[in-house]
Amino acid sequence: MQFPRFVPLVLLMLLLSVVGTTLVTQFVRNWALNDLQERGESQLLDIISQTRSELAEYQYLPFLVSQSREVAELLQAPSSDQAARVSRYLEQTNLVAGTTALFVLDEEGRPQAFSHWRAQQNFYSVSHQQQAYFLQALEGLQGLHVLLPTAQNDGAVYLSAPVYVERELLGVATVRIDLELLQAGLEQASQYLFSQNNHILMASHSFQSSKQLNELFVKQQTSRLYDGSDITLVELATGNKGILQTVTLDDLGWQVSVFNDLSEVTRIQRNASLFTIAFCVVISLLVFLLRERQLKHISRRETQQALERSEARQRDIINNAHVGMITLNSQGQVLFINPMAMQQFGVSMPRILGTYIGELIEPEVFQGVMKRVLGRLGTRGFAQVTAMETVGKRSDGNIFPMLFSIKQMKRESTEHYLVTVIDITQRKRLERALRKANDELEHQVQQRTQALREAQDELVQAEKMAALGRMSSAVVHELNQPLTALRTYIAICRKLIERQETEQLDSNLQLINDLISRMTVLTRQLKTFAYQKPQHLSPVDPVLALDQVVNLFRGRMAREHIELLYPSTDLQVQVSGDSARLEQIFVNLISNACDALQDVSGAQLSIGLHSDGTTVSIEVADNGAGIKEADHSQLFEPFFTTKPIGEGLGLGLSIIRSIIRDLQGDIRVSSEPGRTCFTVTLPLISDAEE
Repeated sequence: MQFPRFVPLVLLMLLLSVVGTTLVTQFVRNWALNDLQERGESQLLDIISQTRSELAEYQYLPFLVSQSREVAELLQAPSSDQAARVSRYLEQTNLVAGTTALFVLDEEGRPQAFSHWRAQQNFYSVSHQQQAYFLQALEGLQGLHVLLPTAQNDGAVYLSAPVYVERELLGVATVRIDLELLQAGLEQASQYLFSQNNHILMASHSFQSSKQLNELFVKQQTSRLYDGSDITLVELATGNKGILQTVTLDDLGWQVSVFNDLSEVTRIQRNASLFTIAFCVVISLLVFLLRERQLKHISRRETQQALERSEARQRDIINNAHVGMITLNSQGQVLFINPMAMQQFGVSMPRILGTYIGELIEPEVFQGVMKRVLGRLGTRGFAQVTAMETVGKRSDGNIFPMLFSIKQMKRESTEHYLVTVIDITQRKRLERALRKANDELEHQVQQRTQALREAQDELVQAEKMAALGRMSSAVVHELNQPLTALRTYIAICRKLIERQETEQLDSNLQLINDLISRMTVLTRQLKTFAYQKPQHLSPVDPVLALDQVVNLFRGRMAREHIELLYPSTDLQVQVSGDSARLEQIFVNLISNACDALQDVSGAQLSIGLHSDGTTVSIEVADNGAGIKEADHSQLFEPFFTTKPIGEGLGLGLSIIRSIIRDLQGDIRVSSEPGRTCFTVTLPLISDAEE
């Protein structure tokens, strides 16, 4: 009689076990897939964050190179020496930054400097005019371009920035980062790959054998979970199955994917089936626990009543507070909120009760310390926080800055937490106003500085134009007279040839030769002015060079009745230079002194030498009218002369100063009515140098 009733019960239990096992297995599979999907999303976020962090470490380099003064000078006036200096600077920067290469392009896309200039000289022959990163920089943007991997290279990322000098674009600074450098920080991640236009850029070791996505995945399907989200299930060419999650980086044009194998899901699903069957076997034993559960329910209800009484006491304390105050349970749920806090967050009591405190904080800042503090509620690791600056979120979506404090309160064996919120919007507004004022002041200072630089550049340009005008006027006048005389003598020679009067022909030809020699002297002065540094330096006796020059001028001094005061000396010294340059110094100084004594009665020219053991000084003085004080500042400038036009180019003293500087010496002048003295000081050669 009992057997028939036992069989239906067994069948019912079997049916319930099968249905329960099936439902639980499906639920567990769904849960495992959802957990695997969340894990993949976390992995995607980590990989993207690491990749962007790696790129961010290099994005400042193009701008850094573009701000270099040496790079600007190279693009303004290219030269081999300047290119070598910039290349060494790029080489050092590349080593410090850890990039693959740095180079500078002119506005035509031609390389001007390269960090690997020692090993890759052929790089300068390659034009980058059509490259995307170069074109982006020409448009004034900070360029970014990805070179896809090929059989010849592993792919790279190019970062570029325009180089401006006084608002004029002169070139482009470019940084190359191999994809291997970006991938170095992703080695600890799971199976991932970066792709672009179906082409794999970077991948973990398990995917590096493939170059195309269609070679890697042989089957792909979409499945929907219970929460309505879709997942992509794929099968690899190796036979492994898993979830593929992909995110597109719009700014880079990359697709970042993470692959998680389904083997763990299969294992969890199998274990869930076994546990469900075991659960069905022991379900009957749970009946004996119902009484204890009822007792626990009664205890929980009494605890809840005690908690409500505690909350009532807390409300009396914090309702009238002038700051926002919120009480939380150990799970971070709102138990009570005072009127000030409701006003700050724009919420009502019924709406906010039971809400997690993290929903009142801006999600972007609900990370780091704040998330860890709230995550430790109800644990021994909790530590109170006082006046932490964060951002609150109102119910209408607006945000506001606030000071957040939280501490633990114990009431009747329960743990509650008191949160204090202070709105600091007004303080932040004042800080922004002060920062804006500082920025405006700094901008005005920069504008004034730029205006001063422009004014200085205009003054320098005006001075150059004035010097050029004086030069052109002097050169034209100096060359015009010999050219006019040459034309006249040539005409006379033609007439003499026609008349066959050869007696005067030789004298006229000699005059023509003298005029040509005069023009040669003028052009030689200009050539000497352009090339100032001596080719070779050797020990020279300045006394011997001075004696030779003085002998050249003795005839002129006799003709012009100039008394020479040049006492003999037994001084034996040597300087580093060449005889021609020293003689040129003395010729110019003595010639200028003779010119200054042309209309002076009782003219005297004195020359003296003395040495202090390390230098030798030569003084050339005359008793002429002297030099005006206003002309002292321009005395050594090119093409400045106090003589009438036609009597000099104004290059003599400028050439002298250049020669003396090349010889590490110095020249000084002192002048007053009745005496002008030029003093040349040259360093002596030591015994070690000889």
